[in-house]
Amino acid sequence: MSITDTHTKEGAGLQPEPSPAVGAQLLQLARPWSARLLLIAAAVLGAAVLGLLPSLIVRHVVDHNLTAHRTAGLAPAALLYLAVSAAVAMLTAAYGYLAATVAQRSLAGLRTRLFSHLLHLPTGYHDRTAVGDSISRCTADVEAIDALFSSSVATLLGQTVQLVTVTVTMLVLSPALTVVAAVFMPPVALLTGYLRRRIRDAERDTRRAIGLLNTHLQEDLSGAEVIRAFGRQTTFTNRFRLALTDWLRATNKSTFYNAFYAPGLGLLSAFATALLVWLSSRNAFDTIGVSLGTLTAFILLFAQFITPLINLGDEWQSVQAALAGAERVFSVLALPVDVHAGPAPAISKQAISKQGKDRLDHHGSPADGPALEVDRITFGYTPGAPVLHEVSVAVHPGEHVVVVGRTGAGKTSLLALLAGLYTPWAGHVHVAGCDPRTLDDAARRATLGFVPQTVQLFSGTVQDNLTLGDQTITAERARQAATLAGADRFIRTLPEGYDTVLSVSGRGTGVQLSAGQRQLLALARALVTAPAALLLDEATAVIDGASDAAFRAALHEHVTAAGTAVLTVAHRLATARDADRVVVMAGGRIVEQGTPGELLASGGRFATLIALEDAGWDWQHDLDEP
Repeated sequence: MSITDTHTKEGAGLQPEPSPAVGAQLLQLARPWSARLLLIAAAVLGAAVLGLLPSLIVRHVVDHNLTAHRTAGLAPAALLYLAVSAAVAMLTAAYGYLAATVAQRSLAGLRTRLFSHLLHLPTGYHDRTAVGDSISRCTADVEAIDALFSSSVATLLGQTVQLVTVTVTMLVLSPALTVVAAVFMPPVALLTGYLRRRIRDAERDTRRAIGLLNTHLQEDLSGAEVIRAFGRQTTFTNRFRLALTDWLRATNKSTFYNAFYAPGLGLLSAFATALLVWLSSRNAFDTIGVSLGTLTAFILLFAQFITPLINLGDEWQSVQAALAGAERVFSVLALPVDVHAGPAPAISKQAISKQGKDRLDHHGSPADGPALEVDRITFGYTPGAPVLHEVSVAVHPGEHVVVVGRTGAGKTSLLALLAGLYTPWAGHVHVAGCDPRTLDDAARRATLGFVPQTVQLFSGTVQDNLTLGDQTITAERARQAATLAGADRFIRTLPEGYDTVLSVSGRGTGVQLSAGQRQLLALARALVTAPAALLLDEATAVIDGASDAAFRAALHEHVTAAGTAVLTVAHRLATARDADRVVVMAGGRIVEQGTPGELLASGGRFATLIALEDAGWDWQHDLDEP
């Protein structure tokens, strides 16, 4: 069996699946707030018990005052009625407020946990998952859970306790009347069960539709410039309208079923009340001693019995939305953050030093072994379609190796493996003698500097983007890195220098940088921790020739002085001419490697590519393999 048959795409199988224990997981969120939960339960119970008294007060007034035409005792009864109602209102407000505070604290932790988990998931998961869908899980789905915790849970608990206490009181007050009212319970149960299932399915569809909508919004608005340039506004608007139609269909289905619940229960309640009144008018209860006050109190209690059912129905849509959202959230949290066959403990900078891997402090030498190494690695993104075939490369401290090759040769994949972003199907990857995936955050930053093809800036100042929140990096160190990268010159011309707020992705408030300035900033960010190794993926592709030449000269001096190992994917072959060694890739394999002089003298692929570039040909895209 081949390697490609036994390995799957990085992140394959890491697709969220509904969790069978969503309810239990939701309860775990509130577990740290058990004291407040006990207060909520006490307030709910108190409100439910006190809520029975108004009906009993009315019974007393009807039987002892109204039917006997006596006014004595009416004023105290009215005051008691008012006091009890006020107490119920205060207890209801108390447990509602407490529930909201528990929700806010619990959901803040959940949102942070989800965001952190998404950042730690394998790169393959993000390759397969739309950004908009991940955003939807962090926002709309968590907000649905928040709505459940903030109001629905308190309402559900309060109404459920009220159902129980009212039922017991009705039985004590008049078993006969309770039996008559119970005739309507089977229709209520059938209606509730039917609509509950339909609403749950509709809410699941709604959550998925919201995720798709967010995906369209994120992708299309980010690419608005391209859409306008190609005149495709109408096409993309129609595509968004189709996604919106799916959302409307799912939402309307949920709304339709929910709309019939309260009126249906209200109608059944009206039938029950009418039956009780009609039977009373026929003197059906005289023989069992049901007084007018008892009948009046029972009708009021029956209304208190039906009201929770209606409220529960109203809240059921929120419950189903929350459960559907929780399924999506917890299904992501259940995904493993690593795809190792077994657990691998994070290796710190100190641990590497103890193992003698002190290249983290730039004290290594070629005799100590390579700082960057891939050994017979095979890797691909799709099962059965490897993009790298048994590739082996080693870069020693103080050595600059440049990788060249046409588009699709596997150059970027090689750097991604060295950065620890993917797991190879076969072979080994080592950075400072360790698997890069096992480095802890501090060791990773001290070990590797990485500049990907696409530059990503973040909200904040120039300094923030250089340090990425690392408070140990001084302003002086940031300026040194910017100077080495050639970024200090333009940074000093900005309104606030290193404290200038930048426009994220070239949009929004703040100063907007050119593509070349953004790339220089990314280079400085990679250099700011003085890492043991640098991975540069076409890191000067959009920088002008003069800036590129200046950076190459500064990088050569830095590599020599600091003993940094550098692996560069070159956009310009001029970069390769200055390298200590050149690796030529084609079809996912290394076809040549050696010093620039050796490869030029051999007249092989590298020499051909140099000749083509000197002649003005786009050797990366336009030509067949040499």
